[in-house]
Formats: sequence, structure tokens, C-alpha cells
Amino acid sequence: MLKKILLLTLLIIASSIPSEAINLKEYKNPEIIIQYEPSLENAAMNLSGVYLGVKTDIEKKLKWKVEFIPTTILIHKRTAFQEMAQNELVTAFALPEKNIIVIDYSKMERIPFDLIATFEHEVCHLLLHHNIKERNIPKWLDEGVCQWASGGIADIINPGEKDILKQAVLSNNLFALKDIAFTFPEQQRGLLLSYEESKSFVEFVVHEYGTEKLLSVLNSLKKGATIGQAVQENLSVELTVLEQKWKKSLIIQYSWLSYIADHLYWIVFFAAALITLIGYLRFRQKLRNYRDDEETG
Repeated sequence: MLKKILLLTLLIIASSIPSEAINLKEYKNPEIIIQYEPSLENAAMNLSGVYLGVKTDIEKKLKWKVEFIPTTILIHKRTAFQEMAQNELVTAFALPEKNIIVIDYSKMERIPFDLIATFEHEVCHLLLHHNIKERNIPKWLDEGVCQWASGGIADIINPGEKDILKQAVLSNNLFALKDIAFTFPEQQRGLLLSYEESKSFVEFVVHEYGTEKLLSVLNSLKKGATIGQAVQENLSVELTVLEQKWKKSLIIQYSWLSYIADHLYWIVFFAAALITLIGYLRFRQKLRNYRDDEETG
């Protein structure tokens, strides 16, 4: 059934004011509702086909059941999505209070498997917030867990900046976790770094303490504990101390020696080019001196 849904409807859902109307078709089954632009029917059917697998995967990872029916909205008009997202890096977002996921399909077309991974990331957000009150889960943990659960995929696109976390470690410019507990910076580099830190911290916890300990922290948050209480209770360490341990591990991992080793090819290439240039300039100078000697002789 073809339904004309004003983006005003999405405005009410997403607290933004879109300026245009779009036509959305709707597909329903007992597990999921998908609203999509007519040109995205194949993508919508693909999404409905993989949902059971995505749901099962997230349930296995978080050890919680998905007991809600998500509504997923696929938007192809980039300008319409951006009016809601308010950030050009954002590829999708979740509205847990309404069990809604909104995805910018124009970005998904670049790498087809990104749609499924991004979808899984957003389902993870819904499941976390279905079990944990928003005030109890810091944003860095929310994003870190969902990147971990979806295989490292974030719901923002990296415009090509490389080694953001590494550079922040080497320049001593990491955010403190308390500074990204409620919101992430809007500016590009700060936003990307916040996502990288969130992912890195959760991966550190899993590496050092195991997946079950991470899940036990989440279960404590579900029962109403603060993040500090949950970490102390399940990992036997204060959150501030754990943060220091994580940052020290990054310093070791991203030492200058490691950085140089990672970029050795380019360093050697640049050094060779510089030596060649110096040799050429010296040759030119010798040639000039030789000609001057001939003229004076």
C-alpha cells in the first residue's frame, strides 16, 4: 500500500522540521515494519529478509531478547535525511522511545553490506535502551557496545580521516570519558574521535576482562546501577582507574616507534626523495661553479 507520509510526521518523531513531503510505501510482517521510498523496494525486502538473522545475532551477543517490533524508515533523499540528522556524517539513527530506526540509504549504496551492518548497529541501540534507562548508560558505552556488536560499524561515515585515535593518543588529546558521557562533539574530528574512543574502550574491556564481564556491566545498568557502580561491582576496579589503564595501553600500542613502523614505507620514500633533491641541487651548484671557473679562466 502506497502511503503519503509527510516528513512532518518524521519531524514529530525526530524533533526536526523537514521542508518537503515524501512518499513512502510500507511493508509489515509479525517481526518488523519497514517504510521506504518506492525506489527502495528491493532494499526494503532485503532488510526484511535478513532481520531474523540480525535479531538473533544481537540477542546472542547481548543475551537479551528483542521483545519489540522495530519500525525502520529507509530514506533516499539525502536532503530530507539531513534535515532530521542535522549532521552530514550521520548515516542512521535510532529513536528508542518509539522503536524507530531511520537510515540514509543514499550512503548505503556505496558499499552494499553497510546497510545490513548499519541496521544491526541500530537494532543494538534499540535493544540497549529497551533494557537500560537512558540516564544510566553513558553515550560512549552505548556507541561502543553497538560498534562492538555490529562488527566495528558505526552509524557515521568517515570522510577519509585516518589514524584519528592514534594521533590523539600521540598528541595527548584524548577526550575524558566523562566529557563524552552525554553528548558527542558536533564538529567532524571530535565526533569521529568520540566514536573511535568508544569502540576502543569497549574492545579493551572485552580483551582484558572478557565478553561476559562486559555483559554483566550492562545487566547491572539494567538493574539501575550507575556506570561507576556497575564497573566497580563487576570488574573490581574504579571507572577512573580503568580509564587510565585503557589509555596506558593505547600509549604502548601507538608509541612513536609503532607509528614510525606503520609509516616506514612513506618515511623511506620521503627520505629518498629528499636525498635525491639535495643531490640534484648540489650537482647544479657544482655545474654552475664549473662554468664560472671556465669563464674566469
